[in-house]
Amino acid sequence: MRKNLRLMQNEHSTIIKNLIQIPVFDLKEAEDIIKFGLVNRSTSKTNLNEASSRSHAVLCITLITTNEFDEEPIMSHM
Repeated sequence: MRKNLRLMQNEHSTIIKNLIQIPVFDLKEAEDIIKFGLVNRSTSKTNLNEASSRSHAVLCITLITTNEFDEEPIMSHM
């Protein structure tokens, strides 16, 4: 499932091309996705580090909840 991603920035935001979004509905699902990403990272031995990273992981979280009074969705980006 590894993809080459293009990171682009302008003065207002950062855009990552070819990024996939995976909706999760509880903590267990989120933990499973994070573990999957960590397992699929490339590492290799160097003179200074036994398991030096050869890839980067990007985790973007969008939390959507509803206001209990009027049920309006509230969105937070992390």
